[in-house]
Amino acid sequence: MRRTPLHVARITEDDAHEVEVISSYDNAYGFIEVAVDLWRLAGRADRAQAIDDVITGAYVHDPPRLDATALSELRRLLEGLEGSLVGTVTDENHLLSMPMVSSLRGRTACLDLDEARGELAREAVIEALVYVSHLRTIIDEALQCNANILFD
Repeated sequence: MRRTPLHVARITEDDAHEVEVISSYDNAYGFIEVAVDLWRLAGRADRAQAIDDVITGAYVHDPPRLDATALSELRRLLEGLEGSLVGTVTDENHLLSMPMVSSLRGRTACLDLDEARGELAREAVIEALVYVSHLRTIIDEALQCNANILFD
């Protein structure tokens, strides 16, 4: 998971380089990567690619940013993620079976499936979903503040 921040910020209309940072979230860029990875694991490569496309679109701006349209789209693309994992990757409590833990090792960098965790590795998706929840909160904050999300 990439350990770079996201910033909720307003950018003046006349000069895209004048930025008013409202709040910053360390390591939060990685939360996007977690959501992409979870969609892929759930068998929804289309959703994962759509999120990647939204993020790629942010880099046409200077500084790179997600505006209200992109934020709304990203928020929409996160809908249904938890439900899509049930039955495909996890049980109804978002726990992994031990055979699933073993099969996912090496296929994903966003879940902590280290063998040293033993049975606790079954909770890796629950832990990852906390990051997705935080990402939703950051997006909602930006939308409520009529702000953008800026990347470093």
